[in-house]
Amino acid sequence: MKKLNLPLFSILMLLLCSLPFQTIMSGNVPLKPDMDPNATKGTYQRAPVSIALDVTQNETNITLNFLYPAGVAQVTLENENGDVVYQEAVNTYSTLDAAIDTQNLDGGVYTLKISYGSTNLVGEFEL
Repeated sequence: MKKLNLPLFSILMLLLCSLPFQTIMSGNVPLKPDMDPNATKGTYQRAPVSIALDVTQNETNITLNFLYPAGVAQVTLENENGDVVYQEAVNTYSTLDAAIDTQNLDGGVYTLKISYGSTNLVGEFEL
């Protein structure tokens, strides 16, 4: 029977046992700041995020089309003064579409706020 080389065997076993911990101990790596030529030192660019929502406006309403279920979405519409003129909770598990009737709203700039999960979206439009 051949004798095992104990130091070599010990090193191999140590390496094999430590490999699974390499992924557990790895962290997030920020993207390089030079991806945006206008970025200042110390800032990092984030990867693009896809939004599960398509918002369209016509003369009579604003239509929200969720591309996939995202849970309960809180939809708020505020006028120029910051007053809430519309608020609704949309359960995207039961429907992916919602419409906000804008026919009875006064002209001006409005802010649309949509939040679902940890995502908060804000947009402005004019009537």
